[in-house]
Order: sequence, then structure tokens, then C-alpha cells
Amino acid sequence: MTNGVPRRAAPAELRRALLVILVVAVAFSLADDGRAGERDLTREGMPVDGPYAYQVEYLGLTCGHLTLESRRETVHGQPAYHLVATARNSKFFNKIYKVDARIDSWVDARTMTTLAYESVIVEKGKRKLRRYDVDAAKGVVRAVKNGKASTAPFDGHAGLDPLAFLFRARLLAQKPGSSFTLRMLTDQGPLETVSEVGALERFKTFQGRRELLPVQPMPADQEMFSRKGEVVIWVDPGPERTLFRLVFRLPVAHLVARLIGPAEE
Repeated sequence: MTNGVPRRAAPAELRRALLVILVVAVAFSLADDGRAGERDLTREGMPVDGPYAYQVEYLGLTCGHLTLESRRETVHGQPAYHLVATARNSKFFNKIYKVDARIDSWVDARTMTTLAYESVIVEKGKRKLRRYDVDAAKGVVRAVKNGKASTAPFDGHAGLDPLAFLFRARLLAQKPGSSFTLRMLTDQGPLETVSEVGALERFKTFQGRRELLPVQPMPADQEMFSRKGEVVIWVDPGPERTLFRLVFRLPVAHLVARLIGPAEE
């Protein structure tokens, strides 16, 4: 802040903010727009739907676009969820810093444990790949980061990568003031991560004004997706728990992603 006036992000900070939003924001999903009867969402795994579109805004300007999708698949002969998220800059912000990203997560539908997680980011024409494969039988996680392979021990207990963690968290959020705990798999090993549910607030959405429920993960290492900052998801408290807003409070920027409807095929 300068002379009482909030400081705008410098070009370098803005570039970092755009990269963060395009990597972090792809960690969410939508439920179907219809209304179902009351049911115990905590017993369900992941929503299966999409692709859907979000518009990402910075200082009131559209800086990026997201598409989110989930589907059922079979992995090694077992039922699984395949979660897919893609992100790209807007045309205007591509002139400042061009970034495209895709994240894939495969989750065992029975144990709710990540089987594999892959992140591909193309930043200014340079491709960066990170992939993790969980071998529960052998108790190891095999990682490949930009061509370098490594392994880490896995204790066999249920755990979710950040993308799958946030899919699951949307369904576990109950009434305002409640909380829940999930194990999140990180580069430093599994972390017991608490998510807190806040008070309902009313927002304007593409379907009219709605009361939305905030859900905020509180990572023990104070990082989410290896970036300092806070992530809050805003969901409809109804049976489908539709995700309408994503808010990212980062050291360099405050970004908001809004649901704008189904993505174009």
C-alpha cells in the first residue's frame, strides 16, 4: 500500500498470479444442475459430470478460462473416477504471459485413494510434467518430475491428491460451523487436512441470486498445490452441492472464478 492506496500487482507478480490461478483453480468440479432427493452425500465418492466452464477474474478483468469434468473408468480392472481439468489464459493475458494447463487424477472408487495424478503445464512454450503413481501393494509412490524419477514410501492408508481432495471436500461439507478431515497426499508425504465450513452468504450467479456455503481447506503446511495462499470454494448447500465460485487469496493477487455454465464441446 502506498500513501493509503492499495498497490496493484507489478507485471512479474501478475505473471505469477496467472500461473497460480491456472494451476490451482483446475482442482474443482460441478454437480448436475438438477435436484435429487435427500441422500447421504458422505457415502458417495465423486460427482460424475461436465465439462463445465468457469471465468477467472483479476481486478475485474477476465484473465483465464477453466473447464472441469469427471467420469467413471476402469483402472487395472477396478472401478475408478477420472477427474480432468484444463485451464488457459484469456487472449488479452496471453500477451502478458501464455500458460496452458491440464490436470488428470484417477481415484479408486472403492477406497477413495488416489491411484495416479498428472499435471502438464505449458508455460511460454515450455512443457512441464509431474506425474505420481501410487502402488499400494508395494507401498511406494513413484514420481516423475520433468524427466527425473523418484520414489517415496506409502503407508497404504486412504489419501487424495489436491485435485481429488477438493472434489471430495465439496460433498463432505455439512452445516455452517462444521468441519471434516481428509488425508492429502503432498510432496512431503500425507497430511491430515482439516476443512472448515463457514456461514451462508448470498451471491449473484448465472442462475440468479443464491445462498452459497464456503468451504476452506486448512493445510497443515499452510500451502495448497505448493503455493502460499488460501483457497475457498462456494457451493450450493442443496443435495447436488453445485460449485458456483472459487476464491484464491494469494500473496500477489485476489482471484475469483465464477461458474458460467456448460463448456462448449
